[in-house]
Amino acid sequence: MIELQHIWVEREGRTILTDVDFEVGRGEFVYLVGPSGAGKSTILKLVLFEERPNRGVVFVGEYDSEHLQESTVAHVRRQVGMVFQDYRLLRDRTAFENVAFAMEVTGVKRSVVKRRTLSLLSTVDLIHKRDMYPAALSGGEQQRVAIARALANEPFVLLADEPTANLDPETTEEVMGIFSEVNARGTAVIMATHDAALVARHPRRMLLLEEGRTKEAGSVADVDYLLRSG
Repeated sequence: MIELQHIWVEREGRTILTDVDFEVGRGEFVYLVGPSGAGKSTILKLVLFEERPNRGVVFVGEYDSEHLQESTVAHVRRQVGMVFQDYRLLRDRTAFENVAFAMEVTGVKRSVVKRRTLSLLSTVDLIHKRDMYPAALSGGEQQRVAIARALANEPFVLLADEPTANLDPETTEEVMGIFSEVNARGTAVIMATHDAALVARHPRRMLLLEEGRTKEAGSVADVDYLLRSG
């Protein structure tokens, strides 16, 4: 479903990714683990087609980075949900409007937008705060709105870039519960993180990213060693 084949990325004379090669199957939950600056965000941007590799090919569903036309990128991104560390909510729109907007821009019927938005806010347990603006929500609540928005167009894969980095332990567990529920419904999840404790509490397949290369982690101890040495 998602495959990176021998990916090299170079920016401003610096090699960021070196022969990265892995695939993620339909419905998988995969951690992309590495220290800050290791290239985790770059990999997510490649899957979202925000960036293209210098060498190698990125496959996302039926599309690939070699043949994808710029005019088609927006269509592909509707099938790939993205959750950011800093939420990136529209500050002048309510929780309901933030989620609804993701569907409105794609031309979804108003009746469907309303029904699906309320359903998504219910999924993240924020139906009671649908009319509140981001500034009135806690960090965890904002992140849950961001997750609902990322799921608005029913993506087959959900990308998450350090989604719990700014959250307290209790809220982190709530957010991880949502990701697990989403994954159980069949949506693949690729989560970038440098939190070894989180990975230990919620074990899944782990890809380690070190010095621009990826490798499968055999255990949480491998993750902990990488992060401590990084």
